[in-house]
Amino acid sequence: MRKPVMIALATVLTATACSQDTTGPSSSELVLAQQAEAIARDVASTTETTHEGWLRRLFAALRDSDDPEAQACLAEARDLQQQARAAFEAGNRDLARQLLRDSFLKVLCAVVEVFPNAPERTGAAVDQAISRIEERLGDRDAPRIRAILNHVKELRVQADEALTGGNPVQALALNLRSIQILHRLVEHVRDGHRNHDEVADEEMEALSF
Repeated sequence: MRKPVMIALATVLTATACSQDTTGPSSSELVLAQQAEAIARDVASTTETTHEGWLRRLFAALRDSDDPEAQACLAEARDLQQQARAAFEAGNRDLARQLLRDSFLKVLCAVVEVFPNAPERTGAAVDQAISRIEERLGDRDAPRIRAILNHVKELRVQADEALTGGNPVQALALNLRSIQILHRLVEHVRDGHRNHDEVADEEMEALSF
C-alpha cells in the first residue's frame, strides 16, 4: 500500500477522533509539558523503545530471518491495509479505522515474534519516563499533565495484566500507546485532547505504513 495514501487516511481519522477543551492551560504548565515531553523522548531514544525504533529493528531483523510466524503476521497486516484503503475510498471510515487497527496489531504480532521482550522493555521505558517527569514536576501546579500521567499509569496496569494473561501483543500495543501519548504531551495539554488513546493509536498506525 502506498504510504502517502495511508498517512492521509490516518490523518483524517485522527482529526475526527480529537475532542478539545475550551479552556487553555497556563503558560507555566505548557513549559512543564515541553520539559516532560523532552524527558519521554530522551528515555525512548536511549532505550530504543520508540514505536519507530521497534519497527525499524523489526524489518532489519526480518531481512536476515525466515521466521514463518513473523512473515505470516506481516502478510496479514498488508492484506488488512489494502482492505482499509478500499473501505476508506468507499467512504466507510469506521470500517477503515478498525481495519487499520487490526493491521497494526498484526505488525506488533511480528514484532513480538522477533523481539519477545518488546512489551516488557517498552513498559519499563514508560515507567522510567513517568518517574522522571514526576520528579521534574515536584509539587508545581500542573493539573493537565498530572491527569495525563495518571491515565498513562492506568494503561500500564492494563498492559501488565494483558502480559500476565498471555497476550503480549495487546500489552505491547498499550505500552506503545502510553509512550506515544508522552511523546506528544505538549499537544495533548495545549489542545485539551480528551481522547488521548484514539489520537495516539491513529498516529502510531500512520507510522507503521
